[in-house]
Amino acid sequence: MAWDKIKRSRWVYLIFIMGAASLAIRTLLDSRFGNTALLYVAIPFLISFLLFHFARTGARRSLGSHLLDATIVMLGSSAFLFEGFICVLFFFPIYIVFAAIGYAVFKGREERHKRGEKDHLKSSFIPIIVAIMAIEGTVPSTSFERHKSVTRAFIIAADVETIQANIAAPFVLPNKRSWFLSIFPLPTDTRAGSLGVGDIHEMDFVYKRWFFTNVKEGQMALRIDGVSDRQITTTLVKNTSYLSTYLSFKNSEINFTPLDDGRTHVSLTMTYERHLDPAWYFGTLQHYAVAQMCDYFVDAVYARGLDYERVQHDG
Repeated sequence: MAWDKIKRSRWVYLIFIMGAASLAIRTLLDSRFGNTALLYVAIPFLISFLLFHFARTGARRSLGSHLLDATIVMLGSSAFLFEGFICVLFFFPIYIVFAAIGYAVFKGREERHKRGEKDHLKSSFIPIIVAIMAIEGTVPSTSFERHKSVTRAFIIAADVETIQANIAAPFVLPNKRSWFLSIFPLPTDTRAGSLGVGDIHEMDFVYKRWFFTNVKEGQMALRIDGVSDRQITTTLVKNTSYLSTYLSFKNSEINFTPLDDGRTHVSLTMTYERHLDPAWYFGTLQHYAVAQMCDYFVDAVYARGLDYERVQHDG
């Protein structure tokens, strides 16, 4: 009877599950599996399992109530683990998806048990499918390609010399960005020398994980590898910024093709390495983010003060 009362106490079971989730997540983060689908697929499904079997009152059994409790557990665990708002925002969609899948599986199984029916083969397969998805990234054979590139091309109403002068000149990145990029903090300082081979361009970042506090400071350093009137190539030689948790930029390539009407065709390619699994979620998200970043740099630096149009769309 005492155990039944505990199970009916919403906050008791929520705090218990929050603690269990925090311990499981901390264990994964401190291991080599911290960026794998074990964290982003298995954990939400297991939390859903615990929530479903600890919530025994009828009002708690709706999907809405289940996902509300799942959200409380996620936010509470994130606070315990000192995770920042960017991590929470990125984790939330995939977390809710697998919490909802867990609810559907366990709810359907319970309803069939109440009716005295056996589990259908299809519903029994769902936890197995989730388990298979959860091992992505744990070993090389379960990992998908991590090195990716994004190319965006533009026609800018200026000659190559003008565009390269824009790139070489000091700049301040504007706050006006796409809604997606506005999630990420802008660099607090940029230091660019010239477009000479071997020059290092640096950006300092300050990321306040909890909006106003829990500060992480870092830096990105970009080396100029090659410069000509047709191409500029760079390599990232340092990245201690908050972005290094999610992906690593490798290099970039800017190609210039003069057009007969005095304008210039400019293509920007950024190569990066994805750190997080599963690829179907984080790969898509990061590809979109890097594509948006290319657009932003062209607008804010390469083509500042100039008319331009985008002509190639990769991501």
